[in-house]
Amino acid sequence: MRIAVVCSDQGVRVPGAKGASIHLTSITRAFAALGHEVRLYGVAGHGAVPEGIDARLLPHPGRATGLRREVRKIRFTEHFLRAQAADLRAFAPELVYERLALFGTAGRRLAAMADAVHVLEVNALLSTEEAAWRGLRLQGLAQRREREVLEAADRCIAVSAETAVQIARLAPRARTTVVPNGVELDLFARLPSAQEARRRFDLPRGARLVGFTGALRPWHGLDVAIRSLVHLDADTMLVVAGDGAARPELEALAARLGVASRVRWLGQIDHTSVPAFLAALDAAVAPYPQLDGFAFSPLKLFEYLAAGVPVVASDIGQVREVLEHGRLGALVPPGDDAALAIAIACAVGNPRRSRELATEARGHAFANFGWADRARSVLDAAEGRVDALVG
Repeated sequence: MRIAVVCSDQGVRVPGAKGASIHLTSITRAFAALGHEVRLYGVAGHGAVPEGIDARLLPHPGRATGLRREVRKIRFTEHFLRAQAADLRAFAPELVYERLALFGTAGRRLAAMADAVHVLEVNALLSTEEAAWRGLRLQGLAQRREREVLEAADRCIAVSAETAVQIARLAPRARTTVVPNGVELDLFARLPSAQEARRRFDLPRGARLVGFTGALRPWHGLDVAIRSLVHLDADTMLVVAGDGAARPELEALAARLGVASRVRWLGQIDHTSVPAFLAALDAAVAPYPQLDGFAFSPLKLFEYLAAGVPVVASDIGQVREVLEHGRLGALVPPGDDAALAIAIACAVGNPRRSRELATEARGHAFANFGWADRARSVLDAAEGRVDALVG
């Protein structure tokens, strides 16, 4: 079957270091690994297109702020449609798999041009998320467009049960199936020893290392992890592989608390280096704060498990389900730095038991969380037209 993977979101570039970009390329590879002919239509990042991906990428239109940013997104949607239409018609996909974009209607219209099944992946309701975290002048328009594309899609793929509930509230006629995010198992198949990994990243051999991967955003709760250091022994360090606008504020917090020397900032690392980074750790954290409407399906969580590193995470949303209510990792109340510190101390203080549990979790991840399995679930959810094409 021919599958067009479409993303007109300017913030999700190919290649790109953000989780959304990793997700986009991962599901594209997964469809191809199942034997389908796949072409990705998106926005160009910096560097070469990832190996094994056939892509048609448009240049990023440039940054803007406020109302100008929103208008630029609307215009880019129209530009994306015009620029990609001829190639997509020639490719003649039977399925258009689109990642939801703010003000985005391109995928729906491209699918109609090709008389293709339209499947819409929803990681969050962007009209709500953008308004809450960045401000949105044209929220009414964004929400109307979002409702239209959700209800018009042949199938919506929600990455969590919480996201599915949010879709149902905004777009009651949407046909939705939950398919969580996953992990690139090939990338995590072979891991270096902890000492080898520490040498690679110039990390201290004798310290107890607690790590975090991902963009530095307020909703990721890295401030909670920094605060937890106050309650932990001085030989426990926090190592951060990621970057973002929140870093200066987080560095200032560490300085105020007197733990700046115990936080190592690696900056953004290539995604192919993430398994080696995780292999260097004694524990990995996903310290989300208490968030109303938490609906994430965190890529980092699946990667922590696949790397066989002990996990300490907030007891919230899908995190609880993925960790099987504490069987595959420690769960703590969201935003509670003291509880986070206790769980970290237990994980690093009993390394043998922690590694046994982490090894079991790694096996569980390889058996259940691969992107190929997620891609099969997407196709299974796309109802009769796709079932007939696949068969």
